[in-house]
Amino acid sequence: MALSAMDDNGHPVDWWVMYKVAGKSTTSTGARGPKLGGNKVTGVEYIYFDANAPSTGKLVLSSNTVDLGGALPSTLQQIYAAANKELGWFFYNDENPINGKVNGDRGHAKGVLAFDLSTNTAFWLIQSTPKFAPKGKYVFPRTGTSNAQTFLCITLESADVAQSIAKQMYVAQQPNVYLASDIPASLAGAPNDARVKLMQDQVASGNTPVHVVIPFNSKGGMKFMSIAKNKTWGLDFYNDLVGPTLHENLDVETWEHDPVPPSADSDKQHTVVDMKAVNLQALGIDLAWPEADDHAKLAISAKSEELHYICIGDLNYTIAQRKRGGGTVAFQCEPLWASISSILEGVSKFPDTTPGTSSSKTAPKTKAKTKTKTTTTKATTKPKTTTAKKPTSGGKAAATATKHTAAGHTAARTARRAGTTRKTSAAGTPTTRRTQP
Repeated sequence: MALSAMDDNGHPVDWWVMYKVAGKSTTSTGARGPKLGGNKVTGVEYIYFDANAPSTGKLVLSSNTVDLGGALPSTLQQIYAAANKELGWFFYNDENPINGKVNGDRGHAKGVLAFDLSTNTAFWLIQSTPKFAPKGKYVFPRTGTSNAQTFLCITLESADVAQSIAKQMYVAQQPNVYLASDIPASLAGAPNDARVKLMQDQVASGNTPVHVVIPFNSKGGMKFMSIAKNKTWGLDFYNDLVGPTLHENLDVETWEHDPVPPSADSDKQHTVVDMKAVNLQALGIDLAWPEADDHAKLAISAKSEELHYICIGDLNYTIAQRKRGGGTVAFQCEPLWASISSILEGVSKFPDTTPGTSSSKTAPKTKAKTKTKTTTTKATTKPKTTTAKKPTSGGKAAATATKHTAAGHTAARTARRAGTTRKTSAAGTPTTRRTQP
């Protein structure tokens, strides 16, 4: 069967993004019990954008809900309804929906990778919802409705691209695979194929610090970049890997119930700013929620940047996540970036000295590293590795980001010059290597 991301109407699409709203949302003015279309918000509603949106498009409120229909169940239904000897897939989540256990030793990663060798097709779903997706049939967990969640689904260029991603996942993200198909007939004699290893819940062993960057294409030719590190890499994911790899100042919106890192990137040129809240009023939707109710794994380029990236992935912007494997997928789409930039609000201060807040905790000291190895996988396909250029799809949209972005990064740079932000280790930060096709 030909696998694909499926759009909000159940049709094949190159890629899509969903941002599920928080069940604990308020109106944009803070009033409780907000309604959409006359119905009380329960946390199954979501805003949506896909590859078919016009250049003037934006995130829109879907008429579907995650528990009844739309892009997410339509995409996964291909797996639940499948009976194909050449179909392979695996579900991964550090919070297992089958037995309820949390595997803190594996990557802080959640998603689905599926491929069909008979049609040379595949898709990759990256998502943030704990205890999802379930076994047997599609059900969205009630435990995932109270907080906001992010989703990115990509129709991969081929099943070989799925193999390249699996190689990265095996050594870097190191996911907790709790459910998988039978090994496809064509891979029965290929025990070293990373897809097979992951389907058997195997990941690389050892304590070697690893970070891997893989450029890849969607079926429609959209350029993506998967950036990941393992649990022993030891540095800040956004400060020391994502920001320097993209050469961008970043705004991040993640689950931040632990101390956050300082804002200075290790390259001493860029900063990462922690957002405080999401407000959908700029999209014409009277809904808002604070970062305390947001389980998103989202980062975007700051408004001041010439190139505008969107990053959706696995990891939170917290110091604790240094000890967890995981990654993010970066890509460029101007109207989507403009939509996301317009809804992010506020700037977190580091350190936050307000009594009783999680950010007021003192960040643990980290010993300087003297040696860090870099392990990369070799892609089996030939996506082009090029210097970042302006988006070739998605068109141009007005930059509607709120003023907090530039101000936040200016403040962070000022703090860095004053010496209040983190210094790099004695050995410096390992240089990111992109895998060569």
